[in-house]
Amino acid sequence: MGTVTSESGRAVIEGVRRVTWKSGEMCEFASCLVSAMERIGEDVSYPFACGTSGAAFRFTLNPGAWDFGNYSIQNISPDPFEPTRRAFAAAGYACSIHTVGGAATAEDAARIMASIDRGVPVLASRVCGPSDCCILTGYDAGGDVLLGWSTYQDLKDDHDIPHDATGYFRKPGWREHIPDYSLIGERLGRPPLREVYRDALGWAVHLMRTPAMGDKATGLRGLAVWAEEMRDDACFPAGDEGAMAERYISTAINITMLRDHCTAEPFLAQAAEDVPEWREDLGRAAACYGEMARIRAGMDALIPDDFSPPGWAGIAQPTVRRAFADEIDRIREMEDRAIGEIEGLLGRLR
Repeated sequence: MGTVTSESGRAVIEGVRRVTWKSGEMCEFASCLVSAMERIGEDVSYPFACGTSGAAFRFTLNPGAWDFGNYSIQNISPDPFEPTRRAFAAAGYACSIHTVGGAATAEDAARIMASIDRGVPVLASRVCGPSDCCILTGYDAGGDVLLGWSTYQDLKDDHDIPHDATGYFRKPGWREHIPDYSLIGERLGRPPLREVYRDALGWAVHLMRTPAMGDKATGLRGLAVWAEEMRDDACFPAGDEGAMAERYISTAINITMLRDHCTAEPFLAQAAEDVPEWREDLGRAAACYGEMARIRAGMDALIPDDFSPPGWAGIAQPTVRRAFADEIDRIREMEDRAIGEIEGLLGRLR
């Protein structure tokens, strides 16, 4: 467990790895899981966390809504916590997930503080900014203040409170800003890798082949719908700065999902290495995702997702949007091929 420094009303787990987009780890849940596992002495890679949770193989789109919530880890499946359970099981740990109605109770606070006292970080939604997931690493003022890492902690519009001396964020009034949290439970031991990968591959096929989840378009169909929207000039009202800003931010969020898909290549390559008899099929699937990653990188020349002037300018140009849509279609074709290779392998394993 992590080393804990305690004094009256305060406890801090030392040396928890920072969670930040600057690391290139865009999936906050996967990054937080890796950080928490590292602190308790487990080696879980970021691609492994993305692959087993499903973040590497999901695409969720709310057609016509330009929904900033498309990206949420809880939008992967009808059960919002299935990705969490899958990732913890693959890492070899039990977890208990707690939802908060309105505001956290004294019991919620006690659970979180008890885990921190044991040197075990806690994963939570929001708390500091609109974070998909943050990692809680300490408390102060008898639990009235929580400490941790969040990708939003340096954004003044989301968190205008000085950080702790450790660098962790400080969040007073957190009880109204924590819709759910996950406690790391007992170490169960990792299942055999063959079982872990087979389950994750089946989950990948399910996520990419499922065309819809309620009103949302998902998987390969979600990519097709996104391309159609990018080609539809009626979706981009020239002169409406508010609407165009909304369109750009939504596009940047969708690009982030594609960045997560780039982790599929190393995940599949590692699976091929760990289960040698699957090497040929998974090698071909990984190569498809490698090409997908190269296509995605090239999209930065059209509409970069870094909120720079070229990005804002690109979203306003119909010819650029159409070229961008063509690249989305190329990505969908490569992912379709990759999933086909995985399906072929799974079919022979039945």
